Amino acid sequence: MPGNRSRWVLLLAAGLGLAGCATPFGPDNTEQALRRRIASAVPDELAALGTDESLLQISQPAGEVEAALSQRWSELDEIGPTVPFPRGELDLGADLTGGEQKEVALSLRSAIVTAVRNNLSIQVARLRPAISEADVVAAEAVFDAVFLGSVDLSKIDEPIPALVVGAVPVGVPFSASERFRFETGVRTLFRSGGTVTLSTDLTRFRNRSPGLTFSPDPAYTAAIRVGLEQPLLRGFGRSVNTTFIRLARNVERRSIQELRSELLDLLIAMESAYWDLVFTWQDLAIQEWLLAVGIEVRDIMDRRRDFDTRPAQYSDAVARVEQRKGNVIRARRAIRAASDQLKVLINDPKLTVGSEAILVPVDQMVEKPFSYNLREAILTTVANRPEIKQAILLIDDSAIRETLADNQRLPLLNFSAQLAYFGLDDAGGKAYDELFGADFIDYLLGLRFEWPIGNRAAESGYRRARLERSTAVFGYQQAVQNVVVDTKAALRDCITDYELIQASRSFRIAQAENLRALLVEEEMLAGLTPEFLNLKFQRQETLATAQQQETRALVSYNKSVAGLHRAMGVSLAMNQIELEVDNEPGLPATKDALPRRRD
Repeated sequence: MPGNRSRWVLLLAAGLGLAGCATPFGPDNTEQALRRRIASAVPDELAALGTDESLLQISQPAGEVEAALSQRWSELDEIGPTVPFPRGELDLGADLTGGEQKEVALSLRSAIVTAVRNNLSIQVARLRPAISEADVVAAEAVFDAVFLGSVDLSKIDEPIPALVVGAVPVGVPFSASERFRFETGVRTLFRSGGTVTLSTDLTRFRNRSPGLTFSPDPAYTAAIRVGLEQPLLRGFGRSVNTTFIRLARNVERRSIQELRSELLDLLIAMESAYWDLVFTWQDLAIQEWLLAVGIEVRDIMDRRRDFDTRPAQYSDAVARVEQRKGNVIRARRAIRAASDQLKVLINDPKLTVGSEAILVPVDQMVEKPFSYNLREAILTTVANRPEIKQAILLIDDSAIRETLADNQRLPLLNFSAQLAYFGLDDAGGKAYDELFGADFIDYLLGLRFEWPIGNRAAESGYRRARLERSTAVFGYQQAVQNVVVDTKAALRDCITDYELIQASRSFRIAQAENLRALLVEEEMLAGLTPEFLNLKFQRQETLATAQQQETRALVSYNKSVAGLHRAMGVSLAMNQIELEVDNEPGLPATKDALPRRRD
């Protein structure tokens, strides 16, 4: 229901202002101001609109010209170019290969479906969420357990000073031994910031120094060690240590919104290109009609050159016909250019840009009026535009960074603890047996404190984070204003273009009546003067111009409707396209955003 959606959007805005904005030292006036700005951004734009949810329908009553000529509409419609253009009857000439021009019929629906699946820009955009998801996995991997292992072998054989007591040497003049050490274990970083290490090591020592005796020899020393390093102030807490994971997830969410935005841009580009192609075909029909009727008038003047047509008058008729031939050539070129532009957007492997086949649109413009409610349109826009969701994610990013910067202002106070069990014997297994007897245990407890005098770097970083958050809030307000302006402009375009359809149609009907009256007069006249034929030239051209204007008005209206859907962010829904996030083949840990058409 519209009312429920209105309340949902307002609650969303208010909830956003309360989320992710906490500070350990409590909210201050600036904090409250930021929350108010976020919560009031949408209500402020709706305040002047009231709560009226009634729908307005754009309409344009028939003009005076149409009312006056309503009895001759069918007759007047037959005067002038064929509308819509006659498919298969227009001459495009040879293609670039010199062969006969091939034509391929294309509907707007099939063009959109193919473009959504194959457009190169969309295929690139589809990969960005997968890339961002890989970054999320990499950020989460910081908390994965790490397996440790090391092996050391040392052999010592070096001279040492000998102790001499009363001219009698005591000890040996050199040291010789072999030491082999193996260590393995696991280290884990917890989301609280603490690091726990569990390891075991076994050392084999064998004496090679003559005159020295060790017991046991060789000696095996086994140990099990447990260590903990835990920040108590700076670096403590889940919200601090998961900062980069949450930022990476927001990047992934933004990449999905960027994909949505590119899909919306593709849909408006597709519809614009399709209707432009329709216009070029209709324009060719107009130019060919204009050329055909112009040739008829020129031939009449040619036959009257021996009666009342002066050379200058005939030359003027010839020049007009040649000009119209040039317009036909230009219209053919415009069709080929519009067809290639549509091919680029569609990127159909069966209909490549390199092929010379020309696209022939089978859908024609519609002029059905629509109903709207400005308040509902704005609420729909705020709820669906990717720019709004991206601005919300930027606010969340700034709040996450502010939390981290706030924590970095605290002193460094780390607690460390270590516990080790030892065992010694002449064999490795026996050494571990001794170890579990718990006869030899080492303990180590410690605190490490550190705080920069003045703490300027951390305070500056915190101030920067708060300013960035304020910037993000202003960016959200600006995004709301921008999308509201876009929606209002799109609505005005729709209304204006719909009114222009009626105005241009009245103009075309009036010009058709002018030409009809001239044709009636032509049948009644016994002779056709050059002045009369020149007037016929003029009225043919004004009717063709009027037909072009009416076609342009219809094209503009259909583009405006598509633009309104784009401005409101509902183009995907209007074209029954769903955006899903699926696992990419071959990468089970990676997600890929895939646009799908609902049939």
